[in-house]
Amino acid sequence: MSDTLTFANYSPLEHGPEGIYLIGANPDSGSGVLTEIAQAFGHELSAIPEEANLGELISKVGPAKELQENIEQVQAILGTEQDAVGIARDWVERSGLLTPVERSFANGNETRRTGYEVAFITGGVRNWMQRRAQIASDHLPSWNVMLVAGNRPMKTTEGPDVVEGMTESDYMREVIQPSLDSHVVTTRLVAVGSGSGNEVVAAGASDFADRADLADPRISAIVVSNAGAWVQNAGQFRRALRAIEPGFDAGGRQFSVISDGFELGTGAEPTSTHQNPFSALGQIARNTQELTRQP
Repeated sequence: MSDTLTFANYSPLEHGPEGIYLIGANPDSGSGVLTEIAQAFGHELSAIPEEANLGELISKVGPAKELQENIEQVQAILGTEQDAVGIARDWVERSGLLTPVERSFANGNETRRTGYEVAFITGGVRNWMQRRAQIASDHLPSWNVMLVAGNRPMKTTEGPDVVEGMTESDYMREVIQPSLDSHVVTTRLVAVGSGSGNEVVAAGASDFADRADLADPRISAIVVSNAGAWVQNAGQFRRALRAIEPGFDAGGRQFSVISDGFELGTGAEPTSTHQNPFSALGQIARNTQELTRQP
């Protein structure tokens, strides 16, 4: 493992809030990517990472839910005499945003692939849901999978199997669940009448808590996610489960996350195959904000 602190090896329990500013530290200057991004967008960071302060940075870097919509804004700010693509790519690479992981969320240690009571897959854009389902199908056949999705209306431009009027819950029920049923032990769909990520996750956590004793230290869960989104995705679930049972995962041994990797592009490639470096900046900010929320 590299000595550089990245999203892939950052541990909330070991590194704490102070370590967030060290993610992707430049070997020459020692400044982390968050510090450099804030400087580029004219934002003053708080002495120690704080949720509200990083929320202000998100409003400057990537306010839209669909980060792809922020590209022109980011280009306008960074694209002066500097190589905007090169700067953005450097930040993404140093942060480890797109590195595949299979780890305990809280302590960063490698995790196992068996013995979990449930594997959570949440909604999102079509490609994210497909990638999450692929991980479960290819690598984790012995798991019970809980699909948790809200009512965000999907766009037909997200993919050929998205039908007009379909919500994320509909897509999970009609496309993802049937594709998983022959690959995993069981699937269970929790359809939530909300488009709020926190509310959707809270409903999934509550459903799981109704079926498992979270106070039992033998109970464990894992989130199946995708590169770029896993920190925010799994972080929301860990908070929701600990809101129900504060002792759950207190030592970082009950809750894990697995994610694929993804190719970093230049902005010219299709988003289905490459991550646009400009839209990735908003995800970096959102991920670091999620890390400040971890109890």
